[in-house]
Amino acid sequence: MKVLTIDDEQIVRENIAAYLEDLDYEVIEAEDGKSGLEIFKTQKPDIVLCDLRMPHMDGLEVLEKIREISPETPIIMISGTGVVHEVVEALRLGAWDYIIKPINDMEVLEYSLNRCIERAQLLRENRLYREHLEEEVRKRTEEIVAKKQEVELTNELLKREINERRLIENRLKNSLTTLEKTIEGTIHTISTIIEMRDPYTGGHQNHVAQLARAIAVEIGLSDEQIQGIYFAGLIHDIGKLAVPIEILVKPGKISKLETLIIQTHAEAGWEILKDISFPWPIAQIALQHHERMDGSGYPSGLKGKHILKEARIIAVADVVESMIFHRPYRPAPGLEKALEEIKTYSGIRYDPEVVETCVKILTNPNFRFIS
Repeated sequence: MKVLTIDDEQIVRENIAAYLEDLDYEVIEAEDGKSGLEIFKTQKPDIVLCDLRMPHMDGLEVLEKIREISPETPIIMISGTGVVHEVVEALRLGAWDYIIKPINDMEVLEYSLNRCIERAQLLRENRLYREHLEEEVRKRTEEIVAKKQEVELTNELLKREINERRLIENRLKNSLTTLEKTIEGTIHTISTIIEMRDPYTGGHQNHVAQLARAIAVEIGLSDEQIQGIYFAGLIHDIGKLAVPIEILVKPGKISKLETLIIQTHAEAGWEILKDISFPWPIAQIALQHHERMDGSGYPSGLKGKHILKEARIIAVADVVESMIFHRPYRPAPGLEKALEEIKTYSGIRYDPEVVETCVKILTNPNFRFIS
């Protein structure tokens, strides 16, 4: 430890130096306050022993100057006056201790130095710890600010992405709506063309589509399936475009050959529709709408669940509609006969669930076909 002793009495300085050097202190001497202050600035001592009354600059002034330069340096005031107000003033200005001259017992000085050294060490450790905490707080604060900025940037990017996705989604919805309207318009046009060719069955496909949709809704199929069934109903007989009109409108009984020709309309419908990219299996529905649960239908003799659910619904709606409505070449058997037909052959020709649902709908007075 380096000790600066400032005193205008040489004997005092030498006695202090001799004692402290024996205790392994390094002692620097100054004969007055002015020179002592200069030495302090250049030598940076660990502790200062300063006389109170000296020429040129007294001890209180030295005390104030050193406190301004280095507030943590211990300063012990030494004076032979012992005036109380001077002691109080020195302590007020920041002196760490006060010793009265002459120092008859140097152990008093040693004790004072030890206390000041311990206190200085505690203050330094406290300052370092505080600085460390402040640095940690600063780093943590910077990290928090950085994280906050990162989160804000991420949130902003997410908001932009969400807005962009919503915009794209809206565009897709609009495109899908336009596409659905285009498909619906096209299907209605095709249905109209079919009925214009065969005016004697006018409204048949539209009626089948309405009844099939009502059955699908009651059964609880998905919205997508319901829409597909409705559109399939509108054009399920498109294959009749390949059947000679004379056979379609022929009054009375038709021959076996003519029956076989008419039955080709299911496969003809498949050939017409198979290459059109509908979002529903319309071509397959058109192909299978004359298949029967027991395999007695045509064209493939499919059985049970090998027939699409949608085709099973169209099959029942098709049979019922053809028996309810009058044809120019034969009178309508009527609703009761139609219901008798599907009930009699429920589970044999027709899907039991579809039959039960169809009966429920047609016996409801609120159900009406719309022309």
